[in-house]
Amino acid sequence: MSLWLKDDFASRKVVLQRAVLFSTVTLFVLFVFQPFGTNNHTIPFKFLRLSGYGLVTFCALLLSGALEIASTRLKINNILRLIIIPCLYIAIVSTFNHSYFVVAILGSWHWQNQLLFILYTFAIGLFPIIFMYLINRHAQKTALPRQVIETDNATNQQNENVVNSERISTQPLTLTGDNKGDKLQVALSQLLFIKSADNYCELVIIKDNNVSYQLLRSSLISILKQLPVDSTVMRCHRSYAVNLALVELSTGNAGGLKLMMKPLDVTIPVSRSYVETIKQALSLVPKAC
Repeated sequence: MSLWLKDDFASRKVVLQRAVLFSTVTLFVLFVFQPFGTNNHTIPFKFLRLSGYGLVTFCALLLSGALEIASTRLKINNILRLIIIPCLYIAIVSTFNHSYFVVAILGSWHWQNQLLFILYTFAIGLFPIIFMYLINRHAQKTALPRQVIETDNATNQQNENVVNSERISTQPLTLTGDNKGDKLQVALSQLLFIKSADNYCELVIIKDNNVSYQLLRSSLISILKQLPVDSTVMRCHRSYAVNLALVELSTGNAGGLKLMMKPLDVTIPVSRSYVETIKQALSLVPKAC
């Protein structure tokens, strides 16, 4: 439960929870301990009449909670709010209970009895108020360590993903063509881009600043299927797939995006249907050093 309410659905649930909690505590104290002289009362149906205090307390807390939520629309600083809200609860609950006392037992209104009921309300409500305060303090103390742990876990997971990505990109990968024995070993970090032409694909590979061109008899789709799922090589055109980690610069717009590859002075076209996907992927893929 929260000590301060807001103008939202969660706070309205808290109002109902508070009303149930405090009215239950009121009935428990009156039935079990019978304080404030109630143990000496010999009125008929005493426990039935005492149960009325639980009902009026429930209604009073619903009204107090509604007024507290309504007060959020007013510009009240926290210090003044700390004084007004508890006084509002005590005044309304004590007035409701005293009114019930007048109707059910006493039969006449006395201001001294009203002041006495303010004291009764404070005495009975003190325990659940302290309980709720301690619960909130405990929740605040445990929330921060939990957030820190979750943040550390997320950071560790991100670092692990980066390490795995780097490991995968440097491991040799065997690509096979349609011809028997047509194979090519290459690390993803060395694969600059792939260009499809007729029944062949030209793979542009960079190693130690030296560029080589390798041919495989295969479709572009077939080669892309052989790459790891989390590969940085993505299709950007019906005839091209590009290593996003080696893109030096992207120019143009949705109608004509082009990718400049490093260290070659080569630009790769991006089809309109791939523009948004490539842009998003470029913002997520770490660049090669």
